[in-house]
Amino acid sequence: MLFNDYLKNKLNNLICAEFKAHSIQEIPDESSFSIEIPSNKKFGDVSSNIAMIFSKKLNLTPRELAGKLCNQLNEDKFIERLEVVGPGFLNFFFKNYFWQNQLKEVVRNLKIYKYKIEKKRICLEFVSANPTGLMHIGHARGAVLGDTIASILEEVGHDVTREYYINDAGEQIKKLINTIIFHHKNLTNEKINDDKNLYPGTYLKEISDTVYKDNSREGLSNNIFEKKIIDLIINDIKKDLKEIKVDHNSFVSEKKISSKENVDKVLKRLKNKNLIYEGFQERPKSSNNQNWKKDKLLLFKSQKLGDDNDRALMKPNGDLTYFMSDIIYHQNKIDKNYDILLNIWGVDHSGYVKRLANALKELNVKKQYSFEVKLTSLVNLLEGKKIMKMSKRDGNYVTMREVVEKVGSDALRFMMISRNVDKKIDFDFKIIKSKTKENPVFYVQYAYARCMSLIETFKRTFDCPSKKIDINDADLSFLNFEEDKVLIIKLSNFFNIMIASAKSYEPHKIANYLYDLAKDFHAYWGLGKLDPSKKIISDNNYEISFSRISLVLVVSLIIKKGLGILKIDCPENM
Repeated sequence: MLFNDYLKNKLNNLICAEFKAHSIQEIPDESSFSIEIPSNKKFGDVSSNIAMIFSKKLNLTPRELAGKLCNQLNEDKFIERLEVVGPGFLNFFFKNYFWQNQLKEVVRNLKIYKYKIEKKRICLEFVSANPTGLMHIGHARGAVLGDTIASILEEVGHDVTREYYINDAGEQIKKLINTIIFHHKNLTNEKINDDKNLYPGTYLKEISDTVYKDNSREGLSNNIFEKKIIDLIINDIKKDLKEIKVDHNSFVSEKKISSKENVDKVLKRLKNKNLIYEGFQERPKSSNNQNWKKDKLLLFKSQKLGDDNDRALMKPNGDLTYFMSDIIYHQNKIDKNYDILLNIWGVDHSGYVKRLANALKELNVKKQYSFEVKLTSLVNLLEGKKIMKMSKRDGNYVTMREVVEKVGSDALRFMMISRNVDKKIDFDFKIIKSKTKENPVFYVQYAYARCMSLIETFKRTFDCPSKKIDINDADLSFLNFEEDKVLIIKLSNFFNIMIASAKSYEPHKIANYLYDLAKDFHAYWGLGKLDPSKKIISDNNYEISFSRISLVLVVSLIIKKGLGILKIDCPENM
């Protein structure tokens, strides 16, 4: 059993016994207390806050409860010693053979580990770039984040639908069609300058040439012509997503989901709840439109739910607002009985989240679901400390395609999840192209390649080139240096990192874990240069070499597993 599960069970049983002794009928929740690896070694191999969580219920101080638990744990054969520190933290120091055996537990659990989760049906909507051009580098962050979160959630046992919402209705599509027609009629190759009714860039000129090729526009209805253009752009977006290993298994059209039937159904429910009325909005403070006029609109009573204004659902011409379309779209997901609606949006949507959440809540008072949004912050493209100047063939942004061509999928994916979603990412091309520890994806991949090289060296040294290394055959008692233990503890914590990452939708926890593991491993590899007794492969001692190469093997397995979840390659030679 891995250390986390072992201690959770042990401590939970002790608290259950204390509850029973105090005639407390409640069953303690083992998820309410933590088992953590302290950053400072002086606080033990593992630390727990259990005494601070349950002391009040037992009418004890945290230190008193921690002391009682210490007395009961002192007989545990795996524990070297215990300490109570601070307000009541319980620190565990385990015997070496406990950690040595953990290495075998890690290998066993890589094949069979069952995460203790309640399985959920999750609809994860991400990317959803408007089909009006190629994706820019900002879309890349949401694309990789969403795809990686989906992989992590699936790894721990959830049922995930990866969804792309195609914004194929509204003003941006009218503007797209106008741009395509402009390029077809523009025989003089006049450039689009500041015409706000047209999209800039050469990409849409190429789409226009394709869609009008061989007079293919002739005989097509407006709807089919429009669909043909959108399909061309969506197919290009899909190609770019495939290049960075991003998958969707559901594509939902805004135009289809916003059918008259669905619109009428939602409006009827809103009306029955007295949440809509016809009225007037004040001129938006951000609007510079000189032609703006006060029109009667169908409004949602958003102020009633804490918003600063009531919000329009329908435009004067009868078109739906983005707000109305999003209500319909998310209501459709709720009607499909998803447990969690998880969206990856840009940070510019921050003021919109609560508004939509409130509308859905009012429509689904008796429905059990969770609506959650992760807002991605900006990505800065740099070379050194200077903003990177790249071709802007699509108008006013750098395309994701250009970035992938320069650095590849692995670097892009790792960097896009290297920081928490609300933190800005500085994507420095100079660093990403370097072969140093400052380049995180190289540093982690190189750790794996170094593991593979060591394993091959071990096989050659002891003349077993075809033999598969089986950790169960190794005498792990030779792993008794502090540096051995540091690596083993980190490896044993992998599954806890996975659980934490899945719970918080934070892939950067896995990326950071892999980088830290690589750093510890590279340091471990270098020990032999300073102290020959700590060389991983000793030509004169098969048993010691076998034990240490077993540790190297587990490092390689964890890195491969972690990078696999992140959809990043694991080259064996670099």
